Amino acid sequence: MRAYIKNHFTSVIALQKITCLSSLLVHHRINKENSMNSAYSQSKAQAFKTNSRADINTVINESSFVEQSTVDSIMSRIDTIDFTPHGYKLEKEYGWSVSKINYTIKLYKEWLALQALYENLSFAPSELVDEFWHIHILDTRKYMNDCNLIKGEFIHHYPYFGLTEQENESVLESGFTLTKKLYLHHFNHCELGFEGNLAASCGCRSGNGSSCR
Repeated sequence: MRAYIKNHFTSVIALQKITCLSSLLVHHRINKENSMNSAYSQSKAQAFKTNSRADINTVINESSFVEQSTVDSIMSRIDTIDFTPHGYKLEKEYGWSVSKINYTIKLYKEWLALQALYENLSFAPSELVDEFWHIHILDTRKYMNDCNLIKGEFIHHYPYFGLTEQENESVLESGFTLTKKLYLHHFNHCELGFEGNLAASCGCRSGNGSSCR
Protein backbone atom coordinates (compact mmCIF):
# COMPACT_ATOMS: atom_id res chain seq x y z
CA MET A 1 0.00 0.00 0.00
CA ARG A 2 2.81 2.37 0.87
CA ALA A 3 4.54 1.56 -2.40
CA TYR A 4 1.32 2.30 -4.31
CA ILE A 5 0.90 5.64 -2.55
CA LYS A 6 4.53 6.54 -3.20
CA ASN A 7 4.28 5.64 -6.89
CA HIS A 8 0.99 7.51 -7.22
CA PHE A 9 2.48 10.57 -5.53
CA THR A 10 5.53 10.43 -7.83
CA SER A 11 3.25 10.23 -10.87
CA VAL A 12 1.26 13.22 -9.71
CA ILE A 13 4.42 15.26 -9.21
CA ALA A 14 5.70 14.25 -12.65
CA LEU A 15 2.37 15.19 -14.22
CA GLN A 16 2.43 18.55 -12.50
CA LYS A 17 5.93 19.21 -13.82
CA ILE A 18 4.89 18.26 -17.34
CA THR A 19 1.80 20.46 -17.09
CA CYS A 20 3.88 23.38 -15.79
CA LEU A 21 6.47 22.97 -18.55
CA SER A 22 3.76 22.76 -21.17
CA SER A 23 2.17 25.91 -19.80
CA LEU A 24 5.49 27.75 -19.92
CA LEU A 25 6.06 26.68 -23.53
CA VAL A 26 2.59 27.85 -24.53
CA HIS A 27 3.13 31.14 -22.72
CA HIS A 28 6.48 31.61 -24.48
CA ARG A 29 4.91 30.87 -27.88
CA ILE A 30 2.08 33.34 -27.23
CA ASN A 31 4.54 36.04 -26.15
CA LYS A 32 6.63 35.40 -29.27
CA GLU A 33 3.56 35.64 -31.50
CA ASN A 34 2.40 38.80 -29.75
CA SER A 35 5.84 40.32 -30.24
CA MET A 36 5.79 39.48 -33.94
CA ASN A 37 2.29 40.88 -34.37
CA SER A 38 2.74 44.02 -32.24
CA ALA A 39 3.21 47.42 -33.83
CA TYR A 40 6.58 47.81 -32.09
CA SER A 41 8.92 45.30 -30.49
CA GLN A 42 12.60 44.99 -29.60
CA SER A 43 13.10 42.47 -32.41
CA LYS A 44 11.60 44.87 -34.95
CA ALA A 45 13.74 47.69 -33.59
CA GLN A 46 16.86 45.55 -33.89
CA ALA A 47 15.97 44.65 -37.47
CA PHE A 48 15.59 48.35 -38.29
CA LYS A 49 18.89 49.16 -36.58
CA THR A 50 20.81 46.59 -38.61
CA ASN A 51 19.09 47.07 -41.98
CA SER A 52 19.47 50.78 -42.67
CA ARG A 53 19.88 52.41 -46.06
CA ALA A 54 23.00 51.39 -47.98
CA ASP A 55 23.94 54.64 -49.73
CA ILE A 56 26.06 56.87 -47.48
CA ASN A 57 28.40 59.51 -48.87
CA THR A 58 30.03 62.04 -46.55
CA VAL A 59 32.95 62.96 -48.84
CA ILE A 60 33.15 65.58 -51.57
CA ASN A 61 36.06 66.29 -53.91
CA GLU A 62 37.04 69.82 -54.82
CA SER A 63 35.99 69.18 -58.39
CA SER A 64 32.49 68.13 -57.29
CA PHE A 65 31.33 71.47 -55.89
CA VAL A 66 28.55 73.05 -57.97
CA GLU A 67 29.09 76.43 -59.57
CA GLN A 68 28.43 79.38 -57.25
CA SER A 69 26.15 80.91 -59.88
CA THR A 70 23.89 77.86 -59.51
CA VAL A 71 23.81 78.35 -55.75
CA ASP A 72 22.99 82.04 -56.18
CA SER A 73 20.15 81.19 -58.54
CA ILE A 74 18.62 78.80 -56.00
CA MET A 75 19.11 81.34 -53.21
CA SER A 76 17.23 83.98 -55.20
CA ARG A 77 14.18 81.71 -55.20
CA ILE A 78 14.56 80.81 -51.54
CA ASP A 79 14.76 84.50 -50.63
CA THR A 80 11.17 84.93 -51.87
CA ILE A 81 9.83 82.47 -49.25
CA ASP A 82 8.06 84.01 -46.27
CA PHE A 83 9.21 82.46 -42.99
CA THR A 84 7.28 84.90 -40.77
CA PRO A 85 4.75 82.31 -39.49
CA HIS A 86 7.53 79.92 -38.47
CA GLY A 87 9.51 82.66 -36.75
CA TYR A 88 6.39 83.82 -34.91
CA LYS A 89 5.71 80.28 -33.64
CA LEU A 90 9.29 79.97 -32.39
CA GLU A 91 9.03 83.33 -30.63
CA LYS A 92 5.67 82.72 -28.95
CA GLU A 93 5.91 79.03 -28.14
CA TYR A 94 9.65 78.44 -27.78
CA GLY A 95 10.85 81.81 -26.49
CA TRP A 96 13.27 82.53 -29.33
CA SER A 97 14.51 86.10 -29.64
CA VAL A 98 14.07 88.07 -32.85
CA SER A 99 17.83 88.05 -33.41
CA LYS A 100 17.99 84.26 -32.98
CA ILE A 101 15.09 83.79 -35.41
CA ASN A 102 16.67 85.98 -38.11
CA TYR A 103 20.07 84.34 -37.66
CA THR A 104 18.55 80.87 -37.97
CA ILE A 105 16.47 81.81 -41.01
CA LYS A 106 19.67 82.84 -42.77
CA LEU A 107 21.29 79.49 -41.94
CA TYR A 108 18.15 77.61 -42.91
CA LYS A 109 17.91 79.31 -46.31
CA GLU A 110 21.49 78.27 -46.99
CA TRP A 111 20.70 74.77 -45.80
CA LEU A 112 17.78 74.51 -48.22
CA ALA A 113 20.03 75.53 -51.10
CA LEU A 114 22.50 72.81 -50.16
CA GLN A 115 19.65 70.31 -49.96
CA ALA A 116 18.57 71.16 -53.49
CA LEU A 117 22.06 70.92 -54.97
CA TYR A 118 23.73 68.04 -53.12
CA GLU A 119 20.99 65.43 -52.89
CA ASN A 120 23.45 62.54 -53.24
CA LEU A 121 25.53 63.54 -50.22
CA SER A 122 24.87 62.52 -46.61
CA PHE A 123 25.19 65.63 -44.47
CA ALA A 124 23.56 66.70 -41.21
CA PRO A 125 22.11 70.03 -40.08
CA SER A 126 23.06 71.92 -36.95
CA GLU A 127 20.57 71.79 -34.07
CA LEU A 128 19.41 75.35 -34.83
CA VAL A 129 18.73 74.59 -38.47
CA ASP A 130 17.05 71.31 -37.61
CA GLU A 131 14.66 72.97 -35.14
CA PHE A 132 13.63 75.45 -37.83
CA TRP A 133 13.36 72.66 -40.40
CA HIS A 134 10.91 70.80 -38.13
CA ILE A 135 8.74 73.91 -37.73
CA HIS A 136 8.72 74.39 -41.49
CA ILE A 137 7.77 70.75 -42.12
CA LEU A 138 4.86 70.93 -39.65
CA ASP A 139 3.31 73.56 -41.91
CA THR A 140 2.74 70.74 -44.40
CA ARG A 141 1.01 72.57 -47.24
CA LYS A 142 3.44 75.50 -47.19
CA TYR A 143 6.43 73.18 -46.90
CA MET A 144 5.28 71.25 -49.95
CA ASN A 145 4.78 74.46 -51.95
CA ASP A 146 8.13 75.88 -50.83
CA CYS A 147 9.94 72.66 -51.81
CA ASN A 148 8.33 72.83 -55.25
CA LEU A 149 9.52 76.41 -55.60
CA ILE A 150 13.07 75.51 -54.59
CA LYS A 151 13.69 72.32 -56.58
CA GLY A 152 10.41 71.15 -58.11
CA GLU A 153 10.00 68.24 -55.73
CA PHE A 154 9.64 67.42 -52.04
CA ILE A 155 12.72 67.73 -49.83
CA HIS A 156 12.36 64.70 -47.61
CA HIS A 157 13.42 64.48 -43.99
CA TYR A 158 15.16 61.38 -42.60
CA PRO A 159 15.37 61.51 -38.76
CA TYR A 160 17.48 58.44 -37.93
CA PHE A 161 21.02 59.53 -38.83
CA GLY A 162 23.31 58.33 -36.01
CA LEU A 163 20.89 55.69 -34.71
CA THR A 164 21.60 52.67 -36.91
CA GLU A 165 24.64 50.44 -37.18
CA GLN A 166 25.50 51.72 -40.63
CA GLU A 167 24.65 55.36 -39.98
CA ASN A 168 26.24 55.50 -36.53
CA GLU A 169 27.52 58.43 -34.46
CA SER A 170 30.85 58.43 -36.26
CA VAL A 171 29.12 58.70 -39.65
CA LEU A 172 26.89 61.44 -38.24
CA GLU A 173 29.91 63.51 -37.23
CA SER A 174 31.46 62.96 -40.66
CA GLY A 175 28.20 64.19 -42.14
CA PHE A 176 28.32 67.32 -40.00
CA THR A 177 31.92 67.97 -41.00
CA LEU A 178 30.74 67.81 -44.60
CA THR A 179 27.95 70.29 -43.77
CA LYS A 180 30.47 72.83 -42.48
CA LYS A 181 32.65 72.27 -45.54
CA LEU A 182 29.71 73.02 -47.84
CA TYR A 183 28.74 76.14 -45.89
CA LEU A 184 32.31 77.40 -45.94
CA HIS A 185 32.73 76.81 -49.67
CA HIS A 186 29.48 78.42 -50.78
CA PHE A 187 28.65 80.95 -48.05
CA ASN A 188 32.11 81.82 -46.67
CA HIS A 189 31.33 80.74 -43.10
CA CYS A 190 30.90 77.54 -41.13
CA GLU A 191 29.78 79.00 -37.79
CA LEU A 192 26.44 77.30 -37.22
CA GLY A 193 25.92 78.11 -33.55
CA PHE A 194 24.35 81.25 -32.08
CA GLU A 195 25.96 84.01 -29.99
CA GLY A 196 29.10 82.07 -29.23
CA ASN A 197 27.39 78.75 -28.57
CA LEU A 198 29.06 75.88 -30.37
CA ALA A 199 27.01 74.23 -33.09
CA ALA A 200 26.08 70.61 -32.56
CA SER A 201 25.14 68.12 -35.24
CA CYS A 202 21.63 66.79 -35.43
CA GLY A 203 20.95 63.27 -36.66
CA CYS A 204 18.71 64.21 -39.58
CA ARG A 205 19.05 64.35 -43.30
CA SER A 206 16.80 64.73 -46.29
CA GLY A 207 15.46 61.52 -47.75
CA ASN A 208 17.43 62.31 -50.90
CA GLY A 209 20.82 62.52 -49.29
CA SER A 210 21.30 64.71 -46.27
CA SER A 211 20.08 63.80 -42.66
CA CYS A 212 18.28 64.37 -38.60
CA ARG A 213 17.67 62.86 -35.28
